Amino acid sequence: MARQSAIQVSDVRFSYPNGVEVLKGLSCDIGHGEKVALIGPNGAGKSTFMSHLNGVAIATAGQVVIDGVPVRPENLKDIRRKVGIVFQDPDDQLFCPTVFDDVAFGPLNLGLSKNEIATRVDEALDTVGLRGFEERSSHHLSFGERKRLALATVLSYQPEILVFDEPSTNMDPLNRRKLIEWLQRCDKTVLLCTHDLDIALDVCERCLVLTDGRIVADGKASEILYDRGLLEANNLELPLALMTHELLHDKLRAGQMDEEHRRIIEDFLHAHRHVHGVEHHEHVHIHAHAHDHEHLHEDEDPHHIHELTHGDGEDAHHPEVAVPHSHAGPEGHDTHSHGGHTHGTHTHGGHTHSHEHRPGGTEREGA
Repeated sequence: MARQSAIQVSDVRFSYPNGVEVLKGLSCDIGHGEKVALIGPNGAGKSTFMSHLNGVAIATAGQVVIDGVPVRPENLKDIRRKVGIVFQDPDDQLFCPTVFDDVAFGPLNLGLSKNEIATRVDEALDTVGLRGFEERSSHHLSFGERKRLALATVLSYQPEILVFDEPSTNMDPLNRRKLIEWLQRCDKTVLLCTHDLDIALDVCERCLVLTDGRIVADGKASEILYDRGLLEANNLELPLALMTHELLHDKLRAGQMDEEHRRIIEDFLHAHRHVHGVEHHEHVHIHAHAHDHEHLHEDEDPHHIHELTHGDGEDAHHPEVAVPHSHAGPEGHDTHSHGGHTHGTHTHGGHTHSHEHRPGGTEREGA
């Protein structure tokens, strides 16, 4: 028998006591082990939706079901064992005199033994990089340390589902990177409610776009987070990494730079970012790199352009990305490298390349 979904939300509506309707028929289904980004503009209802997942708020209409258990007042003890929420402001969940006490609070309420509690506290603090902080006052820590401590207070009672409200807010770059790496390794169901689309790009394989209390898009993160039109229509922008790639490609194609700066940009673009996910789904790559294949050019010109097209058919991306470069080879031929392949036409790493000659010996490489 198939296992229940981790989170099932069916036509949920919610209004505050003043009559303002925030959720307006919201539905989604999240499977166990999925990593999903919930994105949307301010006021879309993300935090309100999140509060429905462990019964902090109860739907006015419709139903929320967590691992087969409806979110109702009589089920909240079981629901809150399954769902751990890490709030944007860590001070919302830190209230004990010491770090140890804060992290031990959840396991203590589960009725665990003293030894088991100590083990869970140690493991949770080690996971977030706060081992050795046990006797320190939670409120004397830096904001970033309190943010990590808030995550440890959730990890200690080992919920199956982790929900993060703006997990990277005010984190320094090193600890943000450590959080991303931890989320990538995590085998739990993860829902990231965030404006940080770069962390969504790094961690999530799926994306939900919430606007005005409704899910207006639900699909692969590798598609939604690259869709400038969709994002801008919902008051969002491309992830910074993709905006940077676009800017550098424009500069590279313009060609108004010296050789040193051109190589720096090419190297940067070659170290392209990946959208990580359990399915290792296809996504846009922007390449500028050296080649090791040979071409015969009827009209010699030391400078030619490679334009890379990624994917096949309708899945092809960025056919106009151009990387100018030059080569010198023996016997009057241009020699350059590209993964050990010889051209004509070939496929390299899932990318299809072919060559055509332009007047004056300019060569184009495309789909």
